Amino acid sequence: MNKSADIAKTVTVNLLRFALALVFAFSGFVKAADPMGTVHKLTEYADVLGLTPHPALLMVGAWVLIGVEYVMGVCLLFGLYRRFYLTMMTAFLAVATPFTLWVALTNPVSDCGCFGDALLLTHWQTFGKNVCLLVMTIATFVGYGRIRRLISDRTQWLIFVYAAASIVLFMQHELRHLPTWDFRPYSIGTNITEAMTIPDDAPRDEYETLFVMEREGEERTFTFDEYPDSTWHLVRRESRLVSKGYVPPITDFYLATLDGEEVTEEVLAQSGYTFLLVARDLRYANEGMLDIINDLYDYARVGGHAFYMVTASPMGEISEWTEHTGAAYPYLSADETLLKTVVRANLGLVLLKDATIVGKWSAADLPHDQQLGQPIEHNETLTITLREVQGRKLTTLLWMLLPLLLLVLVDFMGRDVGKLKIEN
Repeated sequence: MNKSADIAKTVTVNLLRFALALVFAFSGFVKAADPMGTVHKLTEYADVLGLTPHPALLMVGAWVLIGVEYVMGVCLLFGLYRRFYLTMMTAFLAVATPFTLWVALTNPVSDCGCFGDALLLTHWQTFGKNVCLLVMTIATFVGYGRIRRLISDRTQWLIFVYAAASIVLFMQHELRHLPTWDFRPYSIGTNITEAMTIPDDAPRDEYETLFVMEREGEERTFTFDEYPDSTWHLVRRESRLVSKGYVPPITDFYLATLDGEEVTEEVLAQSGYTFLLVARDLRYANEGMLDIINDLYDYARVGGHAFYMVTASPMGEISEWTEHTGAAYPYLSADETLLKTVVRANLGLVLLKDATIVGKWSAADLPHDQQLGQPIEHNETLTITLREVQGRKLTTLLWMLLPLLLLVLVDFMGRDVGKLKIEN
């Protein structure tokens, strides 16, 4: 083999290696940013398959899936344990590819969840993606001896340990608090009314009328341009979607009173601030937060702000909660799936200003009485700016990536590049 062909093969294998590493690391990271989203998706798949695993098992499964994806990506990126991780990737995709084919054919869930809510793919796009990744993985595995390491063998264990520890700590943080990287349509800064609106100039769904005709016991379907002669008799008309129109980011935001009267527009049309205390299932709401909840309600009432508890619980559980806690705030009813999407906590707080989400908190971060001394306009705890949100995202990225880069730099300064060992 001539030298140029050898170089071309080495370059190709390493380009494939970097592409695979980035896809797996990205997939693990965006899922880690919202681990409860992965749990909900696994629950959907379990329901479709007729399984009822314990919630703790689903949580463990989500953590293992996320951690393995991320660590495989990071280690392949640096060229560590290449044969082992390429074998794992091949096995992973060998299972995932036929599974996503089944999903594409049967359409049991709305989306695959392979990139969380960060990147939504159709079922067939997901299947095609997995086919491409499987081919790339096999090609990379065949030429794994050409993979060039970015770090020496004496430091590789540090990369592995930090990648594993950082993704676990990141998931723990996002579970206790709320996702820093919120890819759902209810992120801070979103105006719900605008996100539900279809612009006047937006494309609409286009349908084609089909005619089901019959002649001498034979039925055939014709378009308008193909309409047959009078020997055919019309059986029925049907409509077929030709092109999908604009779909607004939010289509499912619906609030109602306990009597069933819809009040979505009324709530969103309120000027000023509105507190929505979300407790989708009151059976598992944290009763230890009652004092903080009451303080928030008193704060809202004194300031003249609307305050509602929004739940998917039935009337019996609402009555029991009210009797047990003495709650004086009004209740609104909403779909459980909607509440899971709005806030990833069974007890969480959403603050609206003129229908725009300006703050979200989990039960662990609910503002308490010491933080409620000032009106909202001057209260830094309750007024979260988009700049603060971006700052939190940047901090997360630096925390995940900077130590890895520093390890590479320290390793590079302490070794002879020409004698870098290439692991088999």
